[in-house]
Amino acid sequence: MNNTPNNGAYSALEDTALEWHVRLHGGMATEADWLAFTDWLEADPTHNDAYDTVVMTWAVAEDMDEEFTPEDNVKAAPTGQVIAFPMGKIRKAVTSRPWAFGGGFGAAIAATLLLLVAPVFLAQNTPAGEMIYATKIGEQRTITLADGSTVLLNTGTSIAVNMDKTSRHIELRQGEAFFTVKHEKSRSFVVAANSLNIRDIGTRFDVRLSTDGARVSVTEGIVEVKPLGTQADMQVDAPQTVRLVQGQQAIHQRDRALVVQGFDTTELMSWQDGYLVFENDNLATVVDELNRYFPKQISIADDDVAALQFSGILQIADQNRAIQDLTQFLSLAALQTDAHIVLRRNDAVQSH
Repeated sequence: MNNTPNNGAYSALEDTALEWHVRLHGGMATEADWLAFTDWLEADPTHNDAYDTVVMTWAVAEDMDEEFTPEDNVKAAPTGQVIAFPMGKIRKAVTSRPWAFGGGFGAAIAATLLLLVAPVFLAQNTPAGEMIYATKIGEQRTITLADGSTVLLNTGTSIAVNMDKTSRHIELRQGEAFFTVKHEKSRSFVVAANSLNIRDIGTRFDVRLSTDGARVSVTEGIVEVKPLGTQADMQVDAPQTVRLVQGQQAIHQRDRALVVQGFDTTELMSWQDGYLVFENDNLATVVDELNRYFPKQISIADDDVAALQFSGILQIADQNRAIQDLTQFLSLAALQTDAHIVLRRNDAVQSH
């Protein structure tokens, strides 16, 4: 039986095998990484083939006498960033010893390794230089940073990551993100989000942007929050940085005082499980939340309908299902076009 996948399949396996090798041997792999890697290997025999070829390529390259040269670095990293990877050795290994990598599937992976390894390595391990990560409407994505911290991006979210030897700085440019931070005494972890500057002290927290402000909610540990861009910032007696602990939330808008309050963890975190929780929220608020997750926007016919109260759970994987559940609960009708949905009173209800 031939386990060699087709061209499209082995191209994807090349990327994945290389990512695993870089992650596991970069000095920052966690127990969870190794368990996930084991699951991936056991999922399909071709995964073992792909990873074995990557490991063999590395080993052959490391045995070569040729040293890594500046010219190789320029080719591997056109941005001028330095990477500690023997691209010269890899190049020579593949071109001078093709027999070492076998034929067919193995040879294909070895050949494309030269093109794939530089961007993979740079994306995960570059100590300096801005990296941008983003999600589309309705998409969620987990980013693993070079230090082992993770950022879960919610729908329509964009972040810019800058990391060096002394600091880790994330700018939340749009949307919402959940941070799980690996504490490092020698490097600060700071998130900039509109009107807030958030400094982590080894914890898990959610940050969401508003039009001119931000909200930060701590689910574990402690964070320090400093309002930015307010009149108070320029006063001698301006309040000091606020510390938030587990279960506390800070909401801030420019030129307004920082509000610290408790929050419902289940409601806040529900988007990570594919649904939203509402409790005595008006329909206008519900619709605003749903519109964050679906390209087809929802509107409300009139103010009376917008003021209706809703408590319940709506899933965010299927817009039609969410609309069906909402309209049935509130006895509403939904008028749909290819690009829009309008919620209004049900005519049958109005006639009685």
